Amino acid sequence: MGMLKLGSAAAVGSALTLLTVVGPAGIGTSISQTATPIFSSVQRTAEHWNSSIASAIAQAPRPALAAGPSLTTAPVVAQQAAGPATADTTARVYQENRPSVVTVISSMVQPGFRSEPQPAGTGSGFVIDDQGHILTNNHVVSEADKLEVTLSDGTTFPAKLIGRDPRFDLAVLQAEIPADRLRAVTLGDSDQLQVGEQVVAIGNPYGLDGTVTTGIVSSRRPLVSEPGGDGVLVNAIQTDTSINPGNSGGPLLNSRGEVIGVTTLGLMPNGGQAGLNFAIPINNAKRILPDLLAKGSFAHPFAGIGTAEITSTMAEQLKLPAKEGLLVQSVDPNSGAAKAGLKGGSQQQQQQAGARQVAPGGDIIVAVDGKATKRPEDFASYLELNKQAGETVVLTIVRDGKQQDVTLTLGERPSAQAQQAPSQQPSRRQQPGQGQIPDFPFPFPIPGR
Repeated sequence: MGMLKLGSAAAVGSALTLLTVVGPAGIGTSISQTATPIFSSVQRTAEHWNSSIASAIAQAPRPALAAGPSLTTAPVVAQQAAGPATADTTARVYQENRPSVVTVISSMVQPGFRSEPQPAGTGSGFVIDDQGHILTNNHVVSEADKLEVTLSDGTTFPAKLIGRDPRFDLAVLQAEIPADRLRAVTLGDSDQLQVGEQVVAIGNPYGLDGTVTTGIVSSRRPLVSEPGGDGVLVNAIQTDTSINPGNSGGPLLNSRGEVIGVTTLGLMPNGGQAGLNFAIPINNAKRILPDLLAKGSFAHPFAGIGTAEITSTMAEQLKLPAKEGLLVQSVDPNSGAAKAGLKGGSQQQQQQAGARQVAPGGDIIVAVDGKATKRPEDFASYLELNKQAGETVVLTIVRDGKQQDVTLTLGERPSAQAQQAPSQQPSRRQQPGQGQIPDFPFPFPIPGR
């Protein structure tokens, strides 16, 4: 089975959850000739966290308002859950928003050739303001040498990359679209979204532009790691709405026609739909849009520690002084954690704890800013949604049986490539039971990836 980045594909195993980034659909693909899925792993769902091996702490931005006054944003008010899905609702939402959804065409220059960029794939995007800014997935445009967007009437315009954020898998383009042709969406409040609520997706799966699918919000997940790279979906929207390659970057809308998510991951076992798909909450995009528009990037905060979730088995076998919390496994040199004096475990004296190997002797984190912390993804999502680089966070730790508070100044998160320096980080391709995975991509590594 495979899970897709809405332009790729993904898999869910019985013990592990693999997600595929449903990325761009290949140029010239059809229903019978689908693009080859890009398989990747996604962190296991909350039910499986108790068996996580280890994960390092990930961090990110504080909630902020939408970027600029030109963005159309729905009022942040408590809203009633949408009623049952109806054809009338889907048709209305589609008709109101179809003109705002574009096909994103990426072209690349083939290595070794001095030629014009050749079309490489298509994804989806949507207009967010009256200046021609378009929101899409980073993985749709990350390797493009040339970008174009096609409107619902078939007209194609050149586009340029304004900003991108691999961490949240978001990118902003700007297209040279005449003002009278621009139709911006209304951005909703994804924090108000309720499980069971009807949602509608509009996109261009397999190059079939203007396709609409509908379903419900199946669940919310604290943090889901995208396949490959360093991308995470914080407070991810899980939906049974059909998502396929080419849908990447398209809008997920509520029954009021407000965009509440950006479609990005879809499960496609054996090339078919499984009703298990994910979208990036639009509030995450609102948090980083101002920086993407102004500076082209967003600086995510970074603590620089790797942790393992403490289970009852681990606490008993290692005779830990705390029954719950995060056992620090590693501390990145020159990070905020290192400067704060946090202590990691002994990698040379790893011990078996149930089905896992852990490095004993490190600090135990039991609370963050006064809030109890039990799972790595809870800490990660807290930092992603509440902190910025340069700010401080207070960690309550247990060291040598005594509890104390440590103030840590968060740094700026390095790129995924910089984090993979072999002298500082264990491999992300290690087999289960071989230590922690750095920087919280997913706590249980996928064999052979």
